[in-house]
Amino acid sequence: MKKLFIISCLLFICAYIQAQWTNIQIEPGMSPKNDIISICFDKQGTMWVATSYGVYKEENGQWKPQGVEDIYAQTLYIGRDETVWAGVWGGGVFRNKQGETWENVKEASVSISTNAIVETGKDHLWIGTWDKGLLMYDGKKWINYKAVEVPIGDNSILSLAADDNKIWIGTYHGLSSFDGKNWKLYNRDNSPLPDNDIYSLHAGKNGLWIGTCNGLAFLQKGNWTAYPKGKNGISGDVILSVKEDIKGNVWVGTNKGLTVFNDTKWKTYTMENSNLLENRIQTITIHDNKIYIGTSLGISMLNLSEFAY
Repeated sequence: MKKLFIISCLLFICAYIQAQWTNIQIEPGMSPKNDIISICFDKQGTMWVATSYGVYKEENGQWKPQGVEDIYAQTLYIGRDETVWAGVWGGGVFRNKQGETWENVKEASVSISTNAIVETGKDHLWIGTWDKGLLMYDGKKWINYKAVEVPIGDNSILSLAADDNKIWIGTYHGLSSFDGKNWKLYNRDNSPLPDNDIYSLHAGKNGLWIGTCNGLAFLQKGNWTAYPKGKNGISGDVILSVKEDIKGNVWVGTNKGLTVFNDTKWKTYTMENSNLLENRIQTITIHDNKIYIGTSLGISMLNLSEFAY
């Protein structure tokens, strides 16, 4: 009996240690400043976040507003040249070049909102709008790609990802790719996609991870692997964010918790089995061997060197 008690205590301690997250809030308590939509790091390792109350930057343990507060920052991206790009709901696209004043980019502000921003190559910037299609800036001019002109699912761009050869575009009506010359559209009619609503994308080391409202998919050199609703260890069906770490573990943020897997083992973190701030995982960023989870209540951070299944 005593031995069984000791074993139970050890198991409890191990589970508790593995489930520990460092939780970060911009402002204590319930605040729109803690509603984390996007997390980025600049070359100095400084964290920037987009929230439903504006953009904030961490400086010496303090959070400093960047630009105007009380705006809904829908997305945030830091370019290779350290230019910070932000999409503001109802305000268009803004940029900040190495500490200069934020300026509205009129050519990119064609829609009420911007959902995603990413770079390809050396100087091609891509912006996914709420209802006006896809924008591309080549360093000199802006080009607006719309569904009536090219095979993207529709003009509501929900997610973007870039690999060595292509830009990937997620919409409400499928997944598109563009390699600079050719476009291709994937949907439920011509592929094993679990759903046509593509909420999140991540270009991993060996292929593309695709988060839909009905499960996860992986595309590698034309070969598909689907992780459909109810037939895998992922915590929820609505995949809001997905990232692959340097060891090949895939972290999947859902509306019901965070699941990590390596095709063999699955582990799920929720508020019920850990000190994770919230079960709805809105964004995931991996930096300096740490994973940062954005929720509407703040950021939960885990040191990946301490992670174990």
